[in-house]
Amino acid sequence: MPIVTSVPFTTRGHLPAVSVDVRANDLARPHYASLVADTVFPDGALLAELPRDGISNGYAMGKDAGVWSYFELDAGGTVLASGTPPLCVGCHAQGPSDHVFGLPRAP
Repeated sequence: MPIVTSVPFTTRGHLPAVSVDVRANDLARPHYASLVADTVFPDGALLAELPRDGISNGYAMGKDAGVWSYFELDAGGTVLASGTPPLCVGCHAQGPSDHVFGLPRAP
């Protein structure tokens, strides 16, 4: 999946706080690029927040039948956990755009 962030940023939602890039598949990319409060992603959308350090875990989310599933990935991209864990669901329920958070804003 191509990187959709113009520059890496330090993640605030996933620990440890490392420099990451956001990646999006073709279905998610235009929605993420024009993210506003009422954006709704289509089924098949995939988003990933991947660390640049090559050692930290990454995170991804995919939408199917209107429901997001969440994935924890090791540094090599192997899925370590997936599904709808309460921690992921609860946090992403606060996302302002279809359970998705946008890029950090400058103060």
